[in-house]
Amino acid sequence: MEKCIQKGSFYGFLVCLALAFLFVDYKVITPFDGGYTTEYVPVYDYIVSIIRFGVSGAFIGMFVGWMISKIKNEDNK
Repeated sequence: MEKCIQKGSFYGFLVCLALAFLFVDYKVITPFDGGYTTEYVPVYDYIVSIIRFGVSGAFIGMFVGWMISKIKNEDNK
């Protein structure tokens, strides 16, 4: 049971970390009179937001792993 939860946590972390690299904005574009200005997010804020998505994915993966192990244990009984 613990092995399934650990695997789910690890894979959930990796998948959400990869998705965070794709979808977290690293720059902010604001329009003004006839043009645009681009401001880049500081590296610290960018890394913290990516890790936040990864940790939330780990918790989701732990829940999914727990549910899978619970279903497998019910089938064995």
